[in-house]
Amino acid sequence: MNITWTSSGAGPRAVVLLVLAALLCLVPTAAATTTPGPDATPDPATEDPTAGVVTGEVTVSLTDVSPAVLTPGEDLVVRGTVTNGTGTEIAVPELRLRAQQSAPISRSLLERWLDPTSLSATTLLHAERLEDPVAAGESVAFTLTVPADAVPFAPTYSGWGPRGIEVTAHDADAPVLTDVPATRSFLLWWPDLEVETMPLAVLAAAAPTAPERAAAQESGTRLDAVAAERLEPLLAALDRPAVDLAVDPSLLVDVPGVVDLTAGEPADEEPTEEPSAPSTTPKTALRATLGDFADAPGRTVHALLWADADAAALTHADRTDLLGDVMAARDTALEEVGLAAGTGLAWPAADTPDADTVTALSEAGATAVVLPSSSLAPTSQLTYTPSARAGVAVDGATLPAVLADERLSALLAGTLLPVAPDQAPVELDPVTARQYLLAETAVVTRERPADRRDLLLTVPRDFAGDAEVLADQLTALAQAPWLERVGLAEMLGREAPDVERENLPETVVEDGEVDAAELDRVTDVLERTAAFAGVLEEPEALVDPVRASLLEVTSAAWRQLPGTRAELIDAAEDASAARRHLVAARPGSTLNLINEEAHIPVAVTNEMSRPAHVVVRLSPRDPRLVADEEVALEIPPEQSATAQVPVHAVGSGNVVVDVVLTAPDGTPIDEPTEIQVRVRADWETVGTAVAAGLLVIMLVAGLVRTVRRARRRGRLGDSPEETTT
Repeated sequence: MNITWTSSGAGPRAVVLLVLAALLCLVPTAAATTTPGPDATPDPATEDPTAGVVTGEVTVSLTDVSPAVLTPGEDLVVRGTVTNGTGTEIAVPELRLRAQQSAPISRSLLERWLDPTSLSATTLLHAERLEDPVAAGESVAFTLTVPADAVPFAPTYSGWGPRGIEVTAHDADAPVLTDVPATRSFLLWWPDLEVETMPLAVLAAAAPTAPERAAAQESGTRLDAVAAERLEPLLAALDRPAVDLAVDPSLLVDVPGVVDLTAGEPADEEPTEEPSAPSTTPKTALRATLGDFADAPGRTVHALLWADADAAALTHADRTDLLGDVMAARDTALEEVGLAAGTGLAWPAADTPDADTVTALSEAGATAVVLPSSSLAPTSQLTYTPSARAGVAVDGATLPAVLADERLSALLAGTLLPVAPDQAPVELDPVTARQYLLAETAVVTRERPADRRDLLLTVPRDFAGDAEVLADQLTALAQAPWLERVGLAEMLGREAPDVERENLPETVVEDGEVDAAELDRVTDVLERTAAFAGVLEEPEALVDPVRASLLEVTSAAWRQLPGTRAELIDAAEDASAARRHLVAARPGSTLNLINEEAHIPVAVTNEMSRPAHVVVRLSPRDPRLVADEEVALEIPPEQSATAQVPVHAVGSGNVVVDVVLTAPDGTPIDEPTEIQVRVRADWETVGTAVAAGLLVIMLVAGLVRTVRRARRRGRLGDSPEETTT
């Protein structure tokens, strides 16, 4: 690492350095500013090891320690670089390679070696002067070789394991008054002994990150195409025996875009016939890689929940129904692509999994769970690293669990986790990361040599590091003679050791979780979409894409971008509202109803490019108007149609009538529309009575006239007879 270390040295040398450090404390402040001392050394837990030349200092960095595991008969070769960041030439640069005299017996002692202020008894392995001076601002590469016959380590059970090494650089012509520039790492000594190997499993995830999901949503690109740039190199690094891979099923299938109901074939033209396409999802490059991984010997694939759903958030929001939905979507995707993946392993994404979440997963069908080792810490202080195999109490039963060693997992990815919570993690250089990882596993093995304990290392879900470095790490683990690479299935097949552990906390709600209010909004959008889709001839063409896109909101990745998740929900609500208005009743002016029996016309418009099938129902708000019947209506694409809904009046008055449009199954597709109706049913009765009265009067009047005329005619006819007589 590019860190200026405090030299450790052997016993007497350490004492001298302590005395010098004490003397420096007595120097006035003004003098201290011109001579770098211990206080000027950066904190190794927070300094960036990848930083460039440190101005005013001489730094040493390592580029290789080979072999990674040293065996008898092999030369030890250490390569690195000396950088002179001062304004003064290093006239006679001298390098010294030292190693710890004994192997650290605990993980804490191993970590202490990287502390620049720590002191340890060391042995000088090699000293060498460079041929040329190192000018100010220059960097010079070096190679230090320790011949096999000069390696001082004993080929014994107590002698094998890690040794801290330190390379120092100084000017041999200048007096050494302060700490010399140095860098530290580890070598591994293996004298080919018979030891009980340590079973070690590795679990990684192929799941999109929040930025990848956001990019796919924004650009309309397939999710697997966006994530392939990061995941393809990762899968290449993981492609080796005894690696378990957990896959997000949403990468395996095309999630169809939400159909545009206003686009399509013109209404007056027949749809163009196209050759039928295969029903299987096309195999993209990433999907082919995942399939090849699953088919390769010694590899095991597990299926995460659909979209790597946040099981903890769904549990905390009391939405285990959505937990069932994401499991069903997972199973459907696996069946569609025919991927041989297990569905029994649960791997919650929460930093601190809780009992509620594990219980919900178990009830939903999980048969085993992966948890961080810190979540089930031993109840008593142990002097060794316990086995990763454990059990979790769930409703009176025990759910098999495997605990990931967080520190080793971080080292696998090239990161050193700090001990103090207020310190930042350190990104290690590839050499130190590899050697530290091997050293840590060796120490764990040496803690209890006769106790065969399991180890689980996980790769972060959002791994974005150097895939080649990860591949080198996995290769080093596979070649370590004290380790045995196994799969999770073999590990879960063993009984958990009798180690008393803490219980999981009951409920832990973490930052960034999707909450109940957001999930209720998601459910409301889905219900409204399903209701509206009932007017279509193929409702699933609309419902399925909307459901898939809404389940995306449950992804645990959105914990990193909760604002983007909220925007997705807003957009889904807006789209749902816009869809509902594509088929709508268009009320006209106020209607006058003067008959007891009549039909009210209701115009319905369809702005979609496909037919709509609706049922028109009237719901008067006043009992003086009754509408017992409903009318089914088919509206052609981009046209309107009118339904004649029968009603009958039982009184007179102004009545507000709600026009309700429903799908054929009776589900309302939108909010009701109002129309005003003036009911004057008695007008017809009065009018009929008046007309009847007038007719009667006219009839009577006609009869009277007829009788009178007849009488008058009779009198005129009698007069001639009388005259004749």
